Amino acid sequence: MKKTVRTILTLSTVLFVAAGCSKTATPAATTPAASTVATTAPVEIKKDPVTVKIATSNVMFSEENFKRFISEPVKKKYPFITVERINTSDKGNSVTELLAAGVTPDIVGYYPGSMGTLNELQLATNIEDLIKKYNFDINRVATEVIDTVKVASNQTYLVGLPSYNTSFALYYNKDLFDKFGVSYPKDGMTWDQVNELSVKLTRMDSGVQYRGLYADYLYRGARQIGLPAVDFNTKKSLLSSDPWKQLFQYWANLYSTPGLMEGNYKTVVAAANQKSFTSGELGMIAADSGFANSLIKTPGVNWDIVTYPTNPKAPGISQRVDGPVLNITSTSKNKDAAFLVLETVLSDEVQMDMSKSLVTPVLKDSKVREAYGTGIAELKTKNMAAINKNKLAVIAPFKYMNEANIDKITNTAFQAIINKEKDINTALREADDALNKLIETSQPK
Repeated sequence: MKKTVRTILTLSTVLFVAAGCSKTATPAATTPAASTVATTAPVEIKKDPVTVKIATSNVMFSEENFKRFISEPVKKKYPFITVERINTSDKGNSVTELLAAGVTPDIVGYYPGSMGTLNELQLATNIEDLIKKYNFDINRVATEVIDTVKVASNQTYLVGLPSYNTSFALYYNKDLFDKFGVSYPKDGMTWDQVNELSVKLTRMDSGVQYRGLYADYLYRGARQIGLPAVDFNTKKSLLSSDPWKQLFQYWANLYSTPGLMEGNYKTVVAAANQKSFTSGELGMIAADSGFANSLIKTPGVNWDIVTYPTNPKAPGISQRVDGPVLNITSTSKNKDAAFLVLETVLSDEVQMDMSKSLVTPVLKDSKVREAYGTGIAELKTKNMAAINKNKLAVIAPFKYMNEANIDKITNTAFQAIINKEKDINTALREADDALNKLIETSQPK
């Protein structure tokens, strides 16, 4: 059997698996099905000792956060539950390999973009009876998050529940704005308004090339407005459609300022731009909440944040829901105990602790959301409330497609356009052809 790294923790059987990061950018609120609405009848919980296996990657939860947000709270609330963690970041510990080795996880965790794997491995199961049985109020969770779980799983019922979200903001370097006398960005700005600031900051000064903005990959723009890449009725690519052409043009404009992509910045990549930001040569960067943790550990950077810039096609929308979803497996023999683990992760106490420690909660509760980052002394003077001000987009359906492979196609086309290697029509035509071939080879047999 493959090597398995296990951390014995007091919890229920859970398996988290990392995979990466909208049909409409402004999703309509949905009403939970009757089977997901909590009742008031008390439920008797069996207290026989039980072990719940959790396979989770380091990307989803570090060992420290796994203990803080999962194992320790569950141990405190349900001392009869023991959690055994399987670290899927270790070689040989992918979900497929675990199943082949006879290891049956109770909960698997996937980011929305990879939840189709549940169906491929026949692990998806309806948990709505458990929601009703244990009187779990699904209405406490943000509607867009629940909608995303359903869309991403390609099921009409819930197969899992969210744990936290990955939120985004626009980070800016105050010193660079001060140096060139440019006004700071504000909450509620559009990409066009932010780009105007970028133009003012981008210049050569005393032999140093200063740059205004790093907007991130093109797929961020697509996810913000909920732009689907595939028409699943015709089984054809949508990359040659007008909405995609408009997005390519809109996003390319953010990289069009002379000097913005000089030297080491010809390729759209986050790591180099994060380094440029901390060194004081980049004025603004669109990034997730994890970047704040990096900046805390980098003294001397005078930074703050404002809301993630919006696209006029999706007013008030930040980025899409993109946090780990914890899914109880069809093969689990400990589904009740596993559900109690999910219930604990979504408790007010755990979600509040997450929020204070810079992990974005998924509850609607304004007190929980407003506590974001308040437990970290270095953030007391920062505008951390901005990160949760905008609404979230719901994931666009991708069904049996691998979202990461679609991203590779659009990234390649976009890079060729902004490097002026191909005109937009040629790049999109080639991308369209590549995606159509991918659709053909990806369809279920």
